[in-house]
Amino acid sequence: MPATDDPDRTPAEPARPGPSGNEATPEQVDAEFARIVAGFDTPLTSRTWPAGEEPTAGPTAPAGPVMPAAGPILNRALSGDPRSVSPGDPSLLDSLDSFGGGLPDDTPEEFVPPPPPPLPRVPFAAIVAVLSIVFGFVLFFDTRLLPFNDRVSMLFALVCILGGATALIMRLRPGDEDNDLPPDDGAVV
Repeated sequence: MPATDDPDRTPAEPARPGPSGNEATPEQVDAEFARIVAGFDTPLTSRTWPAGEEPTAGPTAPAGPVMPAAGPILNRALSGDPRSVSPGDPSLLDSLDSFGGGLPDDTPEEFVPPPPPPLPRVPFAAIVAVLSIVFGFVLFFDTRLLPFNDRVSMLFALVCILGGATALIMRLRPGDEDNDLPPDDGAVV
Protein backbone atom coordinates (compact mmCIF):
# COMPACT_ATOMS: atom_id res chain seq x y z
CA MET A 1 0.00 0.00 0.00
CA PRO A 2 1.55 3.34 -0.99
CA ALA A 3 2.21 5.85 1.69
CA THR A 4 -0.06 8.89 1.72
CA ASP A 5 -0.01 12.24 3.43
CA ASP A 6 -3.70 11.98 4.30
CA PRO A 7 -4.38 9.16 6.82
CA ASP A 8 -8.19 9.43 6.35
CA ARG A 9 -8.05 8.71 2.61
CA THR A 10 -8.47 5.15 1.34
CA PRO A 11 -6.56 3.88 -1.69
CA ALA A 12 -9.74 3.74 -3.81
CA GLU A 13 -10.40 7.48 -3.44
CA PRO A 14 -9.12 9.83 -6.12
CA ALA A 15 -6.22 12.02 -5.15
CA ARG A 16 -7.17 15.29 -3.53
CA PRO A 17 -5.27 18.48 -4.17
CA GLY A 18 -2.87 19.57 -1.49
CA PRO A 19 -3.58 22.21 1.18
CA SER A 20 -2.94 25.16 -1.14
CA GLY A 21 -4.80 23.61 -4.07
CA ASN A 22 -1.86 23.85 -6.48
CA GLU A 23 0.39 21.13 -5.08
CA ALA A 24 0.30 17.60 -6.45
CA THR A 25 0.00 14.66 -4.14
CA PRO A 26 2.52 11.82 -4.25
CA GLU A 27 -0.01 9.63 -6.10
CA GLN A 28 -0.40 12.27 -8.81
CA VAL A 29 3.37 12.54 -9.12
CA ASP A 30 3.68 8.75 -9.36
CA ALA A 31 0.96 8.56 -12.01
CA GLU A 32 2.58 11.31 -14.10
CA PHE A 33 5.97 9.61 -13.79
CA ALA A 34 4.47 6.28 -14.91
CA ARG A 35 2.90 8.04 -17.93
CA ILE A 36 6.24 9.61 -18.89
CA VAL A 37 8.08 6.29 -18.55
CA ALA A 38 5.42 4.53 -20.65
CA GLY A 39 5.90 7.20 -23.33
CA PHE A 40 9.55 6.22 -23.78
CA ASP A 41 8.57 2.99 -25.51
CA THR A 42 6.21 4.58 -28.05
CA PRO A 43 7.84 5.84 -31.26
CA LEU A 44 7.36 9.48 -32.24
CA THR A 45 5.23 9.97 -35.34
CA SER A 46 5.07 13.74 -35.34
CA ARG A 47 7.07 16.67 -34.05
CA THR A 48 6.48 17.50 -30.45
CA TRP A 49 7.71 21.11 -30.36
CA PRO A 50 5.38 24.08 -30.72
CA ALA A 51 4.70 25.59 -34.13
CA GLY A 52 6.47 28.82 -33.19
CA GLU A 53 9.71 26.92 -32.81
CA GLU A 54 9.69 25.26 -36.20
CA PRO A 55 13.12 25.33 -37.83
CA THR A 56 13.32 27.86 -40.62
CA ALA A 57 14.62 26.92 -44.04
CA GLY A 58 18.08 28.48 -44.14
CA PRO A 59 20.93 28.42 -46.62
CA THR A 60 21.91 25.02 -47.92
CA ALA A 61 25.59 25.67 -47.37
CA PRO A 62 26.82 25.41 -43.80
CA ALA A 63 28.37 28.54 -42.36
CA GLY A 64 31.20 26.78 -40.50
CA PRO A 65 33.81 24.20 -41.49
CA VAL A 66 32.77 21.60 -44.03
CA MET A 67 33.13 17.96 -43.01
CA PRO A 68 33.20 15.75 -46.12
CA ALA A 69 33.09 11.98 -45.92
CA ALA A 70 36.87 11.75 -46.41
CA GLY A 71 37.56 13.89 -43.35
CA PRO A 72 37.50 17.51 -42.19
CA ILE A 73 38.53 20.34 -44.48
CA LEU A 74 39.15 23.56 -42.67
CA ASN A 75 36.92 26.60 -43.30
CA ARG A 76 36.06 26.23 -46.97
CA ALA A 77 32.72 27.40 -48.25
CA LEU A 78 30.59 25.49 -50.77
CA SER A 79 30.01 28.57 -52.92
CA GLY A 80 31.44 29.43 -56.34
CA ASP A 81 34.68 30.93 -55.05
CA PRO A 82 37.98 29.25 -56.03
CA ARG A 83 38.53 28.02 -52.48
CA SER A 84 35.45 25.83 -52.56
CA VAL A 85 35.58 22.12 -51.91
CA SER A 86 35.87 19.74 -54.79
CA PRO A 87 35.80 15.95 -54.56
CA GLY A 88 39.49 15.71 -55.48
CA ASP A 89 40.71 17.97 -52.66
CA PRO A 90 42.61 16.18 -49.92
CA SER A 91 41.07 16.31 -46.48
CA LEU A 92 42.86 17.16 -43.28
CA LEU A 93 43.17 13.46 -42.44
CA ASP A 94 44.70 12.74 -45.85
CA SER A 95 47.20 15.52 -45.24
CA LEU A 96 48.15 14.05 -41.87
CA ASP A 97 48.54 10.58 -43.39
CA SER A 98 50.93 11.89 -46.01
CA PHE A 99 52.81 14.23 -43.67
CA GLY A 100 56.53 13.95 -44.34
CA GLY A 101 56.00 11.76 -47.40
CA GLY A 102 58.22 13.94 -49.59
CA LEU A 103 61.19 13.80 -47.26
CA PRO A 104 64.13 11.59 -48.20
CA ASP A 105 64.24 8.23 -46.50
CA ASP A 106 66.82 8.22 -43.75
CA THR A 107 67.50 4.56 -43.26
CA PRO A 108 69.48 4.27 -40.09
CA GLU A 109 72.73 2.45 -40.48
CA GLU A 110 73.31 -0.61 -38.39
CA PHE A 111 74.89 0.29 -35.08
CA VAL A 112 78.40 -1.04 -34.74
CA PRO A 113 79.65 -0.69 -31.18
CA PRO A 114 83.19 0.52 -30.66
CA PRO A 115 85.75 -2.09 -29.71
CA PRO A 116 85.98 -2.67 -25.97
CA PRO A 117 88.87 -1.11 -24.13
CA PRO A 118 91.79 -3.44 -23.41
CA LEU A 119 91.85 -5.22 -20.08
CA PRO A 120 94.08 -3.55 -17.53
CA ARG A 121 97.42 -5.17 -16.81
CA VAL A 122 97.63 -6.92 -13.48
CA PRO A 123 100.66 -5.61 -11.56
CA PHE A 124 103.34 -8.06 -10.53
CA ALA A 125 102.97 -7.17 -6.83
CA ALA A 126 99.28 -8.15 -6.88
CA ILE A 127 100.11 -11.51 -8.48
CA VAL A 128 102.76 -12.21 -5.80
CA ALA A 129 100.32 -11.24 -3.00
CA VAL A 130 97.59 -13.57 -4.30
CA LEU A 131 100.05 -16.44 -4.76
CA SER A 132 101.32 -15.84 -1.20
CA ILE A 133 97.78 -16.16 0.18
CA VAL A 134 97.11 -19.34 -1.83
CA PHE A 135 100.44 -20.90 -0.77
CA GLY A 136 99.74 -19.94 2.87
CA PHE A 137 96.37 -21.75 2.84
CA VAL A 138 97.86 -24.83 1.19
CA LEU A 139 100.71 -24.90 3.72
CA PHE A 140 98.27 -24.31 6.59
CA PHE A 141 96.33 -27.50 5.74
CA ASP A 142 99.42 -29.61 4.88
CA THR A 143 102.34 -28.57 7.09
CA ARG A 144 104.58 -31.42 5.83
CA LEU A 145 105.21 -29.63 2.48
CA LEU A 146 108.22 -27.81 3.93
CA PRO A 147 111.12 -29.69 5.59
CA PHE A 148 110.55 -27.81 8.83
CA ASN A 149 108.86 -28.58 12.09
CA ASP A 150 105.03 -28.49 11.97
CA ARG A 151 104.92 -25.43 14.21
CA VAL A 152 107.38 -23.54 12.02
CA SER A 153 105.40 -24.49 8.87
CA MET A 154 102.18 -23.34 10.53
CA LEU A 155 103.80 -20.02 11.49
CA PHE A 156 105.18 -19.61 7.94
CA ALA A 157 101.69 -20.32 6.48
CA LEU A 158 100.11 -17.72 8.77
CA VAL A 159 102.77 -15.14 7.79
CA CYS A 160 102.14 -15.85 4.06
CA ILE A 161 98.37 -15.41 4.44
CA LEU A 162 98.60 -12.22 6.51
CA GLY A 163 101.44 -10.77 4.40
CA GLY A 164 99.58 -11.37 1.11
CA ALA A 165 96.36 -9.85 2.51
CA THR A 166 98.30 -6.86 3.85
CA ALA A 167 100.04 -6.36 0.49
CA LEU A 168 96.68 -6.38 -1.34
CA ILE A 169 95.14 -3.96 1.14
CA MET A 170 98.13 -1.62 0.90
CA ARG A 171 97.78 -1.59 -2.91
CA LEU A 172 94.23 -0.19 -2.69
CA ARG A 173 94.06 3.34 -4.00
CA PRO A 174 92.65 6.04 -1.78
CA GLY A 175 89.48 7.71 -2.99
CA ASP A 176 89.76 10.56 -5.48
CA GLU A 177 89.25 14.13 -4.41
CA ASP A 178 85.95 14.03 -6.29
CA ASN A 179 84.68 11.25 -4.01
CA ASP A 180 85.02 13.37 -0.87
CA LEU A 181 81.70 14.48 0.52
CA PRO A 182 81.17 18.24 0.59
CA PRO A 183 80.84 19.89 3.98
CA ASP A 184 77.32 19.84 5.33
CA ASP A 185 75.81 23.20 4.40
CA GLY A 186 72.29 22.18 5.26
CA ALA A 187 69.53 22.16 2.68
CA VAL A 188 70.82 24.07 -0.33
CA VAL A 189 68.44 24.72 -3.18
